[in-house]
Amino acid sequence: MNATEERMAAVLSTRFKVERGAIRPESAFGALRFDSLTLIELGLALEDEFGVAIEDGELTVSMTLHDAAELVETREATL
Repeated sequence: MNATEERMAAVLSTRFKVERGAIRPESAFGALRFDSLTLIELGLALEDEFGVAIEDGELTVSMTLHDAAELVETREATL
């Protein structure tokens, strides 16, 4: 995992109680049992962690941790 994925994994394990061993870059949020409401909460948590804007609906159940990390990194690059 890269640094962004590691920070996101820490958010998933501490704020959403996802078992750390289940979190991999290819882990889809749906496989981690996230629903649309949980994804909105995750978006807010990532906004707090990384200081970037994530709109409701940008994170989906089919998106992987790696996909979300790329989204965050793209947003960070435009700051």
